[in-house]
Amino acid sequence: MINNILQHLGIVLLPLLISNVLHMLVVKHNYFKCLKLPVSKKAFGENKTWRGFVFVSLVNAFVLYIIEVLTFIEVQYPLFLGFVLGLAYMLFELPNSLMKRQLGIQSGVKASSNEMLFTLIDKTDSALGVNLIYFFLDYVNFEYAIVLFLCCSITHFFISKILLHFNLKKSF
Repeated sequence: MINNILQHLGIVLLPLLISNVLHMLVVKHNYFKCLKLPVSKKAFGENKTWRGFVFVSLVNAFVLYIIEVLTFIEVQYPLFLGFVLGLAYMLFELPNSLMKRQLGIQSGVKASSNEMLFTLIDKTDSALGVNLIYFFLDYVNFEYAIVLFLCCSITHFFISKILLHFNLKKSF
């Protein structure tokens, strides 16, 4: 089971780590300015942009393809799966952003009340979405999806701390 989990982490987690860290560099240096358009400023705030959707989805697809080519990990339709998981990552961040905007919490600002709850949601929303999609596409059973969700959520927590330390992320 451990080898299987590691293989699935290589398919789900590793490409998303790489594509999201690269996305943070793109945001920090303001590359691809033409795509820095909010999906909906009113609904999701100014930080959820088309640049993120396009960049994370495409880079995630490419990274998963490279992983499949260069490693022992075999993936059916790596470009498709990588794109879909990158897109799921971005889409599943939107409900949390919408809820925050409706509560009057500005983009990039921490909630003044229920801070722990919002932090938990921030660090698990995308992991939940990605692993649900991975499960529904029949790449893993439900038990594996739960284990992957927990691994991805914990990793998200620690990577966010690291990105914050290196000033690639503005807030935790």
